Amino acid sequence: MAGTWIEVDLDAIVSNYQEIIKHLHPESKCMAVVKADAYGLGAVQVGLALERVGCEAFAVTKVEEGLMLRKHGIKGLILVLGPTTQEEWTEAVGAQLQLTLTELSSIAKLNEVCEDLNQHVSVQLKLETGMGRTGFRLSELDELSRNLASAPQLKVVGVYTHFARAAQRDKRYTLEQYEQFTLLTARLEELGIHPVWKHVCNSAAFLDYPEWHLDFVRIGTLLIGHYPGQGFGGKIVLRDPWVAKSRIVHLRQVPKGTYVGYQSIYRTKSVTQLAVIPAGYADGLGLAPHFVPQGWIDFLKIVIKNFAALIGIFLSQERVELKGRTVRVAGKIGMQLTVIDVGMQDCALGDEVRIPLRRTVANPRIHRKYKQDGRILSERIIEEGVSSTYTEYSF
Repeated sequence: MAGTWIEVDLDAIVSNYQEIIKHLHPESKCMAVVKADAYGLGAVQVGLALERVGCEAFAVTKVEEGLMLRKHGIKGLILVLGPTTQEEWTEAVGAQLQLTLTELSSIAKLNEVCEDLNQHVSVQLKLETGMGRTGFRLSELDELSRNLASAPQLKVVGVYTHFARAAQRDKRYTLEQYEQFTLLTARLEELGIHPVWKHVCNSAAFLDYPEWHLDFVRIGTLLIGHYPGQGFGGKIVLRDPWVAKSRIVHLRQVPKGTYVGYQSIYRTKSVTQLAVIPAGYADGLGLAPHFVPQGWIDFLKIVIKNFAALIGIFLSQERVELKGRTVRVAGKIGMQLTVIDVGMQDCALGDEVRIPLRRTVANPRIHRKYKQDGRILSERIIEEGVSSTYTEYSF
């Protein structure tokens, strides 16, 4: 019996997908972004669930992610968004992954690999419009056209860009990016490059700019049940497919004044019960990405939080849920064991505790259980951080 596990509700993911389709421009399709193991949910099971209900296109960042989808039976279009290396091309071409071209020097080399394999490869062009990361700029398009003309094994099927500030309320930068994309794609047409598909919208742009849905929208955040930022709530109905759980493995009643954990920063204020769960920061508990303050209010919150911690007041102490009641973590979160103060409520060894694990920082080796129609459809265990074992159930 797993001491800590994650339950993924595939029905919720399908519901989110179907809700997205309702708001989609009739001539556009949803490309499900399942990068980073579908934001921690599990790319294989999420991809299979979406393909069963009609999703035809998927996006990943790395070739290895695309190969994993193919290995487990995903048949639809798979676009690799990130730069790729020559060492990856043979497998990628063989698996019919679509590769993104982002720089000039790779074109001739990729064409040579395809000639050796006697195969063609479908590619998409990434255009740099203001993200500052990868992609072709206007000054490179003429040379790009010449290089592609000398690479007959490469078939350009798509062109896209990525918005840097679509989730922010100030729309000016996003509008500038779209104008730049329009300029760049017009120049490509003049140069004789005619991609089948164009796409620009991530989750935020999908909600705010329906006129930009084009041929595809690339949706990840909304599929996993999250809004892309403040101010988007209510624009679309989402279900959260993610629940992380642990079990009580040790339980003891302690007197008032008991110190708990590293540095003894927690002291019980009355007679209480302390429970131990087998989860900690090695599993992702208590970890959070670093955010740059988005204004003076955010900055002041960070200052106040850190000043309070300096004088022994912990304003952002993690909390978990036990039998529908919120209880707090007692002291510091450990690497693999964490103490929670459950008070004197009725509880026992083995009781389930809901824990706040962020999807993208949750340890991939944590046991995943995939639910459909309220039942466990399959399970995933990653052994030694390398191989995934899937157990399928039939009803």
